[in-house]
Parts: sequence; C-alpha cells; structure tokens
Amino acid sequence: MEWTQGNSLSRLEAWKFGVGAGRGLFATKPCPPSTTLFTIPKNALINLNTLKSRYPQTPETRLNAVQIISLHLLLHRPVQEEDSLDPAFGPYISTLHRNFTSHPLTWLVERRRKGRQITEELILKNLPPSVTDALHTLYARFLEDYQVICLYLNKHRSVLETSSRPKSQLPMPYGTSTSTTLVGDYCWAWLNVNTRSIYYPIKDADPERDCLTLCPILDFANHNETTSQITPIIQSAPRTPGSRTSSGNFTFNSCSDNAIEEGQQLFLRYGGHSNKTLFVDYGFVNRFSPGSIASGHFRGEVDVQDLVEELILAVKPARSSFGGSCKGSNVSDRLTSTLQEEGYWGEWTLDSSPPPAHPSYRLITALRLIQLVSTSDAGADFPSDAVIQPWRDVLNGRREVISEENEEGWRDALLRICESISLRARTGLEASTQDLAGTDGWVAWMRENVLCLWREELEVADAVAHSLRAGEVF
Repeated sequence: MEWTQGNSLSRLEAWKFGVGAGRGLFATKPCPPSTTLFTIPKNALINLNTLKSRYPQTPETRLNAVQIISLHLLLHRPVQEEDSLDPAFGPYISTLHRNFTSHPLTWLVERRRKGRQITEELILKNLPPSVTDALHTLYARFLEDYQVICLYLNKHRSVLETSSRPKSQLPMPYGTSTSTTLVGDYCWAWLNVNTRSIYYPIKDADPERDCLTLCPILDFANHNETTSQITPIIQSAPRTPGSRTSSGNFTFNSCSDNAIEEGQQLFLRYGGHSNKTLFVDYGFVNRFSPGSIASGHFRGEVDVQDLVEELILAVKPARSSFGGSCKGSNVSDRLTSTLQEEGYWGEWTLDSSPPPAHPSYRLITALRLIQLVSTSDAGADFPSDAVIQPWRDVLNGRREVISEENEEGWRDALLRICESISLRARTGLEASTQDLAGTDGWVAWMRENVLCLWREELEVADAVAHSLRAGEVF
C-alpha cells in the first residue's frame, strides 16, 4: 500500500509480515533527519472536530472523544473482510484491525456474552494480581462507555439510519431483543480507539478526555520500547499569504538525530509504559532476556498496590491512649484518607531503573506513614494529627526523616513485600508454565507474555531486595 501527497509519492509503504501477520510502516527511500514523511489533512482525521456535526449532543447525552469515535466505527464497521462503506472515512476504517481476539479485554467481554472460554480463562487465571486489577479497571471503563452509548442510541435512534452497515448486521440499541450483539461490536470499535488514537489538540476541549484522534497511515507504525523514528507536528495557521499549509493538518517528520535508510521499518514508542500497562491496554509486552533487569539492560516495574493495602488493613498502633489496642478499621481508614488527601494514594511501585533498583518515592512515603502509625503509643481509635505531623513535616521538607527507627522499620516492611512478590512470582511462573503448556498460535505467544509478566515481578523484587540488603539509600 502506498500513499500520495499532492502529485508526489509518499516516502512510506505498509508491508505485511506474512500470511496472518500484521503490517509495518517502511521507508521506500532514504530520509535525512527532520524529513517530512507524510501529512494528513485535518479533515481526514477521526476526532471530535470531524465527527461532532454528525452526532446530536444534549447535556444528558454528551459524548467524549473515545465514545463518539467508537460510535462512528461501530456504525461503519466492515462486514468480515469487505471494505467499510462509510463515505467519509471508509478507506481508513477498512485498514483497522478486524478483530481483537487476542486482547484480554475481549475475553472479559466475551465471557459476559457467551459464558466460559477455557483457554482465555486459563490465561486470565494465571495473570499477576496487579495485572488482573488493572484489567478489571479497564473493563469497568469500557462498560461505563458502553452504557453511555446504549443510552445515546436509545435517545437518538435516528443516528442508526446513518450507518453504512447492512441492516441485518447493525446492532440494535440496548433493551431490544438483539442488543447483545452491540457489546461485542462496540468492544471492537472501543479497542481500535484505545489502542490506536494519539494526542491531538482541539480548541476548548478537555485535554484528558477529548484531545485525541485516529490518524491514517500512522496506524501501521508498530511499537518500539526505546525509540521512535516519527515525530508528530501540528501545523499552525499559515504565516504567509497564499500558503498551502492548513492549520490543524497533522505532519509527521523523521527524527532530528538520525537518518532513515531505504527499507527500514519505522516505529513509534507508546510512551514510557510498564509491561503491566502495555499488556492491559494493548495486549502485548516488551520482551526481555532473563537477567537483563538485574544487569540494568531492561527497565522493570512492579505495582505493589495489593500488598500495601494489606499492610494498611493490618495496622494496629502499639498502644491506644486508653491502654488498649486501637480499632484496626478506624486506623486503616485514617491511613487511607491521609494518603488520599495528601495525594499519595496508589501508584506504589518497585523500579529497577535507574539503578540501584528501588521503591518509588510514593511507596516510600506510604510505608513511612504506615510504620509511624503502627509503632505509635500515643494513638487513639483514630490517629490524631499530632501523631501524623512528623510524616507531614518530611513531606513539606521541614525534616529529612521521621526517625532512624522509622527508616529501619519501613525498609524491613519493604523487604517483606519483596520476598512476598518473589515467592508469588515463582509460584505464578510454575503454574503458568504448567497450565498453558502445549499451546500454539496466538495462545503460545500470549503464554510467553504471561511468563514475561511474572519474570519481571520476580527479577524486580529480587533486585530491590538486593538493594535493601546492600544498604542502598533511596
């Protein structure tokens, strides 16, 4: 496939890797640094600007960018291997992924529609707990968007008449006898948006919810964990009379520090995401060789939310002001609310890079508070501000540490967390190897992804434990 820009040939082609495989974006000629690779007119992008006039909006049924783009894809989904019949974006929609059978979100959606799927259930069963939690968070977000679309279609049924799909293929709104087909089709549309959209500024739009777009050609660029050969540039208003450039067009240049050779594949970097995020959002991971985390050649990260929450629930200060034990539930509520109020709830991770392997500052901060409250002998059923004030003093820079005892205590707690993760990961590796043995095709590929997730948890936990035992200062 080759594109044109005006009367000149593009510098890029999409090449297939083989039967049943995906495609990549390759250079058809050498490209010096900062070369314009291609330009997409703003009207060829699929975003709020290009769709909002097609879909009526009311305060009760306002759609955000993900919802409205997904709705448009839903209404113009190609039938099997045929092209999309959308008169506006059909050629582009026809290049999108036709299915997401190997994406973990699809497994949860299909479980709801069709019941148990043995292979997918085995994979889900063998995921690390942090990955499972993140996947169910994504699923909840999908269901929220799905319900919005159901309500929208029930209120604006005339929108269904704009669909280019055959009437026999068009899902009906929620509440009708054929509505169960809607969730599967919407999942396809939603995943195309969530795995392929990129940031695109839209005037007066919410940057978190609405500033994104689907972009032709760029979709064929695959992910690379370290570098990107493509730099996006949003064209501003032309500065000279008669300029042919148009404000809002999306131009993509080669990177400024390296030339691109003929036949070279061009990659994008999907942000500095952890493997947990890559797996949940995109359905793949960055592979690494055994030992590469400990050697510093691969950046590993482990989310320890579940284990820290267990610590919080188990905290009981040494002695209450009445001479007895504090009520654990009140103490855990106080710890939780304090961390939330100060902006330190969650995102507690172990990181292998930059060396030495270390806990995140957010995790250190949470463990310091947990250790402070659990060793306090001046607490009450609800630890007072006076008990917590030394922790806040550290946050505000009025003191370096709470105490030497506190530092020693949270480091001991962290070592126990590392040991728990290491034990859990070894068990997970053994179970995954056994449960997913003898698989082939995409299942064998997914098996390696799952093993990679467990191996990352093991190596990162062991590396942080090594740092703790070596007395590293974080």
